[in-house]
Amino acid sequence: MDRRASMLTTSFLVGGTVPYLVRGMYCPEVSHYKIPLPQLPEEFSGLHIIQLSDLHNKVFGKDDLTLLKLIHDERPDLIFLTGDMVSHGAPHIREFIHLAKEMIKIAPIYYVNGNHELSDLDDEQFGYIAYALGSIGAVCLDNAYADIECGDSRIRLYGLCYTAEYYRGVREYKRGWKDFMLTDMVNYLGVKDPDIFTILLAHNPLDFDVHAEWGADVSFGGHVHGGLVRLPVVNGILSPERRLMPKYKEGVYRIGNSFLVASRGLGRFRIHNPPEVVSVRLVSEK
Repeated sequence: MDRRASMLTTSFLVGGTVPYLVRGMYCPEVSHYKIPLPQLPEEFSGLHIIQLSDLHNKVFGKDDLTLLKLIHDERPDLIFLTGDMVSHGAPHIREFIHLAKEMIKIAPIYYVNGNHELSDLDDEQFGYIAYALGSIGAVCLDNAYADIECGDSRIRLYGLCYTAEYYRGVREYKRGWKDFMLTDMVNYLGVKDPDIFTILLAHNPLDFDVHAEWGADVSFGGHVHGGLVRLPVVNGILSPERRLMPKYKEGVYRIGNSFLVASRGLGRFRIHNPPEVVSVRLVSEK
């Protein structure tokens, strides 16, 4: 192939690939999962949850109408926000608050902060987000829980929010990070009541082994961004800590009677990895 032909071929490939990749970064899709849970109280069978994670300031369409339509059409019972919704100076804090104000018209919101809210926002920004979300009725579950009742039954929602030292490779802890252990989990959230069905919102899904050991029936997380770059068969190949082949990156995983839902998230650079809205239906099946 001569030089001219080579240049034309390269231009054609780049010209066709780049627009495709750009469109893929701004076209969210909905992933649907159904999880059978014998321990789920019958009154809650069919509970429909929408999960958003790792928005990272991104806006989908004017006033987020693209994202809001996807959520509205799903008609969820609850909406979970699992961290890193804003980050790095947060130029779109007000846009995120607008999104939350519109989402709570659709369903109650429960949220937990991720590593970027904790490390990237100053005290004023962090406090403003907490105040604004609380003022519209959204519930922050940073190392706290809330019970939801239906008839004579109830389920419990916990939110785990730990410090940066447990995030592998984050900022000042690139070498000195700590493994998150069951004792740490108990220190943050206490001992799980074995008689109450428990959902855990925890930004980092890489700790799922600990969540399962603690006794979470279903955990929801994000953080890994679906592995950033997805390839056929193996799917996501890279974690935010620049580690290859992260163990938990997207979809549903199981350890014993405990399940994990890992969102690919919505923001940040991604290749063959569309932004994701997660739709989960919990079913009481023996």
